[in-house]
Amino acid sequence: MKRAVLLLLLALSTIAAPAFAQTDVFLLGFAGYDYESPNPNPGPDGNYLTIGEGYKALGFVTSFDAYLTPYVDIVANEYTYHYYDLTVQNYTYYPEYRYLEVGFANPGRGRFYEDNSTQALYSANPPNATAPSTFIDGTVILGGHIEFLVLNYDFAANQGGFTGNIHFDEGSLLAQIPEAQRDGWTLSGLAGRPNPAIPDGYDHQISGECRIPGPVPATHRTWGALKALYR
Repeated sequence: MKRAVLLLLLALSTIAAPAFAQTDVFLLGFAGYDYESPNPNPGPDGNYLTIGEGYKALGFVTSFDAYLTPYVDIVANEYTYHYYDLTVQNYTYYPEYRYLEVGFANPGRGRFYEDNSTQALYSANPPNATAPSTFIDGTVILGGHIEFLVLNYDFAANQGGFTGNIHFDEGSLLAQIPEAQRDGWTLSGLAGRPNPAIPDGYDHQISGECRIPGPVPATHRTWGALKALYR
């Protein structure tokens, strides 16, 4: 599978379908790191995320849009996220292209937190004394089960992408999302290793968004804009 195919797959996973281009609802953006846990088969390329291994991601919520903006205070509070309970179910690696496709068993779990007391710290080799503990010690503002998560990665380019669905069912701000729109939100974005500043034990830098097709127009982020984050 050639690099052009990877770019096409990532473009499809990070850009909403044209039919929804004018009705896309942006919920929030996030950035952080991912790591494997448990990781019984460590190693590069073909040993990454093999069947049965666990996948986790954590970091900070970087932006909110109309549904949640009136109910959050990004000056007084810190907002974090944690994706967990994700286990590799399907694994395909193409050694000639150093290209990986991974699918995860349903369901995983995702939560977004608000905290005004403890600073979240990554530290090295998670899980550790601060990660994920300092990212999950606040109030859950939104949480839900993650389904159909797929990750693609090109080791030659050190860049990949992910896409999946999250269905919200808990949190102090759950009531701010219309009940009819709590299912079918899309998590998508980029995963890459653009610099040596990633703490030891983490795999990739993550940048992504949570969106859903809906009745409210929203600014649409292009594939080129997302890809530019890692140039």
